[in-house]
Amino acid sequence: MNRLIATLCLGVSLSLPLAARADEASDRVAEATSLVNKTLIKNLQTGFNVALEKTVAPMPESRAEAVRKELSDEFEKQRGLMIEGLSKEYAQKFTLAELKHLDDIYSDPTYLKFQTMNADPNSAVTAISQNSVTKLLNMLAVAAATDNAPKTGAPPVPPPAAPPAPAPK
Repeated sequence: MNRLIATLCLGVSLSLPLAARADEASDRVAEATSLVNKTLIKNLQTGFNVALEKTVAPMPESRAEAVRKELSDEFEKQRGLMIEGLSKEYAQKFTLAELKHLDDIYSDPTYLKFQTMNADPNSAVTAISQNSVTKLLNMLAVAAATDNAPKTGAPPVPPPAAPPAPAPK
């Protein structure tokens, strides 16, 4: 009888750390999921909605509604995949305490005000950022185009020669 009680006690004591680790892993995933929803997915949703409406604006309403439904359905599917994948990844890379600290940061009212201002497509911050990014992208495109153009006064570069044809048999 004592042996049975000792075996049961040993079994219970050995399983406790495993259960605690499983609970902590589950807690980390839950905390990471909350963080992903609060940050990345929220910003992605805002950006997607703006881009979607710009895309469907010139379309006839019946076509626009069909496109909205199709793209929104796909967005929801991708959203679920992202939440699951990102939550698991963050849960593996961060401790529960670190995830809670990040949640505190992202819940801070000043930070939320900062994010709201950056996410507003009509804010001056967005206009300044878009103008700068557009100018830089245009400069990159011009640089790439001029680098690939023939040099002034230089003869055009002929295309690479085709490999010689095999000798007839």
